[in-house]
Amino acid sequence: MSIMNRTPSAWRTPARSARASATARALCAVATIGLWAVGCTRAEIVTLERSGQPMTVRRPALYPETIEYDRGRDRFLVSSFREGAIYAVDRDGGASLVVDDPRLCSVLGIAVDVERGRLWAVNSDLGASVKPSAAGPKNLAAVGVYDLSTGKAIHYVDLAPLSPGAHLMNGIALDSAGNAYITDSFSPTIYKVDPQGNAAVFLRDERFAGDGINLNGVVVHPDGYLLVVKKSDGSLFRVPLANPSRFSRVDVAERFVGGDGLILVGKKNLVLVANQASGVASNAAFSLSSEDGWGTARLRGVERLGDVYPTTGVLRDGKLYVIYSKLNELIQSSPEQRDRLRVEATIQQIGSAAL
Repeated sequence: MSIMNRTPSAWRTPARSARASATARALCAVATIGLWAVGCTRAEIVTLERSGQPMTVRRPALYPETIEYDRGRDRFLVSSFREGAIYAVDRDGGASLVVDDPRLCSVLGIAVDVERGRLWAVNSDLGASVKPSAAGPKNLAAVGVYDLSTGKAIHYVDLAPLSPGAHLMNGIALDSAGNAYITDSFSPTIYKVDPQGNAAVFLRDERFAGDGINLNGVVVHPDGYLLVVKKSDGSLFRVPLANPSRFSRVDVAERFVGGDGLILVGKKNLVLVANQASGVASNAAFSLSSEDGWGTARLRGVERLGDVYPTTGVLRDGKLYVIYSKLNELIQSSPEQRDRLRVEATIQQIGSAAL
C-alpha cells in the first residue's frame, strides 16, 4: 500500500474520528447480542477476594457437598452428605427441606434444570450417612431427578450395572438438551443420563483412574464439551460431547490437586475449588482462563481459604460463593464420633464475575 493512500491518525479530522468511534461502538453493540464483529470482544472478568460476612447454614450436621442457585426462587440449594437430602437455604441461612427421598443415602452433586423445572441429585454411599444404603459403602451408584418446585420424584436411575467395581458418584452437569453427565470418582467413568432417564456409559478410560478420589467436578461448556477435574492429581480434561474418546488434558502449567468443584464463567473463565488429596492441602479457589477453547489455560488468581475443606461453589448475581463444613472430618470419623459432630456449614463469598 502506498503511503499516499494512508491517513495518519494525526491528520484525521475530529469529525472523522467521532464517526469512527461511533461506528466501532455500534459494531460492538451488535457483537454483544451474538453477531460478533471484528476487533470486538466481550469482557469476562473474574476477581477472587473474600468479602462480606460468611453465612452460617442454620442446620447443624448437614454436611453439604454441593451448592447450587435456584434463580427462579432466589435460593441456594445444598446437598446433604450426612442426611441424604436436599435443602434450600434462604438469605438469612435458614434451611428448609426440598427433597427427602428414602432411596437417597449421601447426596453429592446436584444440578438445576431451570428450563424443565427439574433438580438432579447424585446418590452415593461412603458409610457416613444416617441412611445407610442396601447396596453398602462404595457400591451405591444412582441419580435421582425431582420436580424443582415440589421435590416430587420423576426418575431414579441405577448406574451401578453400567460399570463394574466400586463407585462414588460425585459431580454432575447438564447440557442445553437436559442430558446429565455424571462423574464416578472410584471408576474411571463418566455416565450420561437423558431427560427420560435412559443411562449409558459416556466415556470410560483408564487415564481417569488413580489412587483415592479421581474424577470429580464437571461443567458443560456451551461450545460442546465437558471440562472435568481429576482430584487425585489435579488434572483438568476437555471432553468433546460429540466424540468423547477424543478427550485431552488441558495444557496448563499447574496441577490442582484436591480439585473438587468447577464454576464456568462465560466461555473463557473457570473457577476451580480445591481441598485436599494425595497429601496436598490446597484449600483454595483458583481462577483460570483460556483463549483457545480450553486446549490451553493460564492461572490468573488464587484465593486461599484456610483449613476448611471447601468443596464446591456457585455464581449468584455476579458473586462467587463456596461452601464448606469440614466434610473430610465426617468421612474420616468413626461411627461413634460422627454422631457427635455438629458442624454448621458456611457459605462464603470469594469473589465476583462480570460478563
